[in-house]
Amino acid sequence: MRAVWMLGLLSGLGALSWNAALVSDRQIVDGKVSLKHRVLTEAPKSGAINRRVSDLEFTDLQGRAYTLSQLTQRGPVVFVFTATKCPAAQRYTVRINQLYETYRKKGVQLFLVYPNYDDTREAVLQHRREYGLKPPAVHDPEGAIAHAVGATMTPQAVLIDKKMLLRYRGAIDDNRYENRVREHYLKNALDAVLAGKTVKIAAAETFGCTIRYREEAAKEAPITYAKHIAPIMQEYCQPCHRPGEVAPFSLLTYRDAYTWRKEIAKVVEARQMPPWKPVHGYGEFQGERRLTDEQIGMILKWVETGAPMGDPNDLPPPKQFSNDWALGTPDIIAEMPVEYEVGPTGDDEYRHFVIPTNFDEDVFVRAIDIEPGNRNTVHHVIVFLDTSGTARRLDAADPKPGYEAFGWPGFVPAGMLGGWAPGFTPSVLPEGTGYRLPKGADIVLQIHYYRTGKPEKDRTRVGLYLERKPNPQPVGIAWLINPLFRIPAGAERHEVRAYWVAPRDVDVVAITPHMHLLGREMKVEAELPDGSKKTLVWINDWDFKWQDTYHYKTPVKLPRGTRVVVYAYYDNSEKNPNNPHKPPIDVTWGERTQDEMCLVFLHVIGEEGTGFRGGRRGGGGGFFRRSANP
Repeated sequence: MRAVWMLGLLSGLGALSWNAALVSDRQIVDGKVSLKHRVLTEAPKSGAINRRVSDLEFTDLQGRAYTLSQLTQRGPVVFVFTATKCPAAQRYTVRINQLYETYRKKGVQLFLVYPNYDDTREAVLQHRREYGLKPPAVHDPEGAIAHAVGATMTPQAVLIDKKMLLRYRGAIDDNRYENRVREHYLKNALDAVLAGKTVKIAAAETFGCTIRYREEAAKEAPITYAKHIAPIMQEYCQPCHRPGEVAPFSLLTYRDAYTWRKEIAKVVEARQMPPWKPVHGYGEFQGERRLTDEQIGMILKWVETGAPMGDPNDLPPPKQFSNDWALGTPDIIAEMPVEYEVGPTGDDEYRHFVIPTNFDEDVFVRAIDIEPGNRNTVHHVIVFLDTSGTARRLDAADPKPGYEAFGWPGFVPAGMLGGWAPGFTPSVLPEGTGYRLPKGADIVLQIHYYRTGKPEKDRTRVGLYLERKPNPQPVGIAWLINPLFRIPAGAERHEVRAYWVAPRDVDVVAITPHMHLLGREMKVEAELPDGSKKTLVWINDWDFKWQDTYHYKTPVKLPRGTRVVVYAYYDNSEKNPNNPHKPPIDVTWGERTQDEMCLVFLHVIGEEGTGFRGGRRGGGGGFFRRSANP
């Protein structure tokens, strides 16, 4: 039985014992995926605050034995619960080292505790080496320390004073991004305890991953992993959640899925995963990564009933993945000029790399494929074209490889070739068409790098597939843009509109919505000459990190005179956790992080009336229109 197999997975290091622990039953996380953190979040729990902790004995990875009562005679004790696979915990490695170095000089004893049953001793040792973690670490696969102090998640901190009273429990601070932190919960609690004062915030919300306690699998249930869940994982999860890909942990096996079952249930219920933003029924797109309501219900029921394995004979054959070019060998491969190193901490980075083409004539690109050089850190890629030389100048002015610009490439693009995001499947334009890649143009890769908590290196490549038929129809890009808006400080749902009128019958093959951090919702609606309306795309939970170009399954036909309207909504209030301004200020159009945009690209067959011709942007001949209030 798999239950027996799971119980024998790991063995602990050293003897861990405790007397009359604070919480005798297994801890339960009753959390949700929050808008602020985009991970599982647990509300503050203050029940154990200022209660005495029973004595604990434990051994660290170096074989040193400790007793909590003896440690507290010397000073306060902090347990920071962490894990080798939790992406939120990885963002705190540098901060943990800083806290350790600062407060050990003041008599505080900080320990890292690895409480997950599936974190092996070897994995913990490797994690500490890889991230350079300095505090003494305890491998606690039975969850003894976590049970004793009521820990439920990683990363989570528990502070115990010299009287063995639990004085703080919760997150280390209030944001996994270091430069966005407003409340230093653990630091403030330590300062208060050391000064003999009351801890003002003694319990704070925790965000991250649930602690995986060793436990038996549930009895057989109608919904099993082997028969029902594994096929869903293969189709929607494993393209990203496998070794070497951008997702922070693997979901290739039952053990993987069982380990992460609580997080899986929460993120699929919130429709945060798989990452697919367009609302169903408002545009039919290629490569749709969207679970049906039935599939979500099945996953939730599976988790509720104990996440049973079922009959191994029901398992589908393992899915074979290839890191080769999905469409075969490209006609042209464009590669970053040099390798780029991404630092371990800070906000996500948006870097642009210029790749000269030096073609002696225009070529037409029917499809692209993108091969990230390091899938651990590359979050998404957008491929722009520049014929003005601006990107080269920006590159030359930046001392590091490429140049930095947020959201926008820093120049008016002469075109776009497409993009890549986790789970990306290359889309192919209709036969006989292609994006024009002008003679002498530069390819500019906009790469969104996710910081992993340690240095990463990347050298991404792009494969171009050309349309070989003579006289291909170029695919142009119509801009629906409104740069003449002001979002008032405090506005929770401010509407901005833009529009474009089709100068001829057009076939729309793809659409690219774009806003920044205040964006919350965008709907693009076509008003046809006969009075009917057709929604081209609707995103009701905008997330800048998951922007994409959406290719239609079949081109959407819009007759001449169709009026395409963009309805964009922004939250410039303090309630928006992504708001870069504290307190909010009025926000207008701009390319910086703290600015906003209202922009949609319509990818249409033919360049006439789009504002582009031969890679040069013109005035639009009366066809390119914009308005704050159409």
